[in-house]
Amino acid sequence: MEKGNLNTKHAEVVLDLQDRLSRGVYKTGQQLPSEPLLAHEYGVAYMTIRRAITTLVEQGQLYRVRGRGTYVAEPPSPDQAPSIGLLLLRNWHSIDPFYFPPLVSGFVAYAHEQGHQVHLADRSEPLLEILQFHELHVRAVACVMLEHDDLKDADGLLDRGVMVVAINNYGGLRRVTSVSPNNRKGCYDATKALIELGHRDFMFLAGPRLNLDAIERRRGYEAALRESGVHIRSSFVVETGFLEEAGYEQAQAVLQRDVLPTAIVSVSDLPAIGMMKGLQEAGIRIPRDISIVGFGDFRLSAYMNPALTTVRLCLEEIGRRAAEALIAQYRGGRSETVTIDCPLVWRESVGPPPQGLGF
Repeated sequence: MEKGNLNTKHAEVVLDLQDRLSRGVYKTGQQLPSEPLLAHEYGVAYMTIRRAITTLVEQGQLYRVRGRGTYVAEPPSPDQAPSIGLLLLRNWHSIDPFYFPPLVSGFVAYAHEQGHQVHLADRSEPLLEILQFHELHVRAVACVMLEHDDLKDADGLLDRGVMVVAINNYGGLRRVTSVSPNNRKGCYDATKALIELGHRDFMFLAGPRLNLDAIERRRGYEAALRESGVHIRSSFVVETGFLEEAGYEQAQAVLQRDVLPTAIVSVSDLPAIGMMKGLQEAGIRIPRDISIVGFGDFRLSAYMNPALTTVRLCLEEIGRRAAEALIAQYRGGRSETVTIDCPLVWRESVGPPPQGLGF
């Protein structure tokens, strides 16, 4: 059968199934016949039925339950604005005051501009939150993915026929659109800039071991060193949290070492700021003695003394682009995976390496 005829058959099946749904042949919550049975009934190939069912799932008229089948979704009430969801981390509002608020703000602002309500949920009770989305007729959800375990929540939504966009790389086995910062290149560019200034003695504040952002930033850092022939000292790659006290504590440990790095690259602005404070209290001059680069370009970074050189994390844009991709899918279209640039923001915390310090 020619491609055009395939498309025609697919459209005919979609229209007929929509007609059955509108006439109540298949009622809300009812399970549809299996796809092989429908293919036999319509006299079309299995993949034609598969595509037609997928189209109706994407439109929110049907939903799939993995291992069980396809069911008729409950239509939203006529006076209810279409709702989309944003699934965040547990206690997201207190984990990091700089990361989540602009991301949420960008997501919500774009959704409201397009006439969509937004339901926020966190992972305090993942299954309950997923069920709540279903009860609220939320058929499309953006999931913030910061660790590999977050895949379970995305897959759980997909199993229930909910459209999913990942904020950060999805990394699972399904076909899921993602919107993510170019963490690797951002950290690569920052490290490369330090190398071009003459630095060869580095320390990296690596962040939590399982965090996806931290993993990508470390890869960028190490790629820049390897490309330039700079030795990566494993003892000078240290795991930290994402808050100021993590960097401050590491500063005390650095000062106990026999030799100091001439440049420190941090996975985030906040531990970089904590490191700056700890070193300055010990009389280390920044950038004359040690240069420091952060990641994030959080608003307080420009007000440090010296102002922190950093990599800009365009969180509001990430939120907006995630909402845009999700709404495109909700309306029956396709959305492409997007990677957002992370440019280097040059300030006063970086200079050439000093003489007499280093390994």
